[in-house]
Amino acid sequence: MLIDGHAHACGGYLRPEDIIRSLDKDGIDKVILVPGQMGSTRTYRLPDMATLFPKSDLIPYLNKMIGLSTALSGDAKTIPEGNAYVQSLVQACPDRVIQFFWALLQRPNIRQEIERDHKAWRFKGLKLHQVWERFALDSPAFEAVAGFAAEKDLPIFIHLRSNRDVRNHTAFMQRHPETCFIIGHLFGLETYIKSGVALANTYFDISAPPFVSRHRVLQAIEHFGADKIILGSDSPYGKHNLRDNVRRVRDLPLSDHDRQLILGGNLQRLLKL
Repeated sequence: MLIDGHAHACGGYLRPEDIIRSLDKDGIDKVILVPGQMGSTRTYRLPDMATLFPKSDLIPYLNKMIGLSTALSGDAKTIPEGNAYVQSLVQACPDRVIQFFWALLQRPNIRQEIERDHKAWRFKGLKLHQVWERFALDSPAFEAVAGFAAEKDLPIFIHLRSNRDVRNHTAFMQRHPETCFIIGHLFGLETYIKSGVALANTYFDISAPPFVSRHRVLQAIEHFGADKIILGSDSPYGKHNLRDNVRRVRDLPLSDHDRQLILGGNLQRLLKL
């Protein structure tokens, strides 16, 4: 089973027919979707910075771009509506779409909101994004949401804001090893490696190719193992992300077994598909 482990419900994944066409074109069985820009059909062309700077963690620079864009657009306000829209895509394409619920921690009673919607929708994971919405990893809201995720055995896909947040996250994982995380975009990889913290319940997303180099993907595999690496596209933020990432994984010097783990086997096991 091949799974795009991280994408947004816009661009090539906006409508049910778009989803089926996009997945079939690249030979992908399923996609994990979270909200994106509501109603947008746009797919973005991004510069291939990873080829120019293969050994650098480029996500801090990407975060600056995202922060400016979301501040100007106000798109974060549409996330609750976007969660409901992703659920409608699950209903339309139940065999192809997997929902992760994007939680906004500044919303009042966020844990109760998540509990209510999980009961109704049975989404398979949560997403948190420190650039779209600022929050601290020692805040009561974060602790509450992470606690719910641990209770329900749901992974949290987290996009961290800064290297300081990466260090704070390693400290959180030491206190709460039962909580499962997927680290977005290999951000902070070198810090996680140097921390020496046991990461038995932590996975690493390798989207998107313009910002995550082959060199750093191999570094993650070498240190954590192929069974901790997850394919993602971050579509539509980068043209041909899914195609390029699948090709890259297939070209890596790995066994067929390890390639299949990254391309979908890890998520199949993690989400009990």
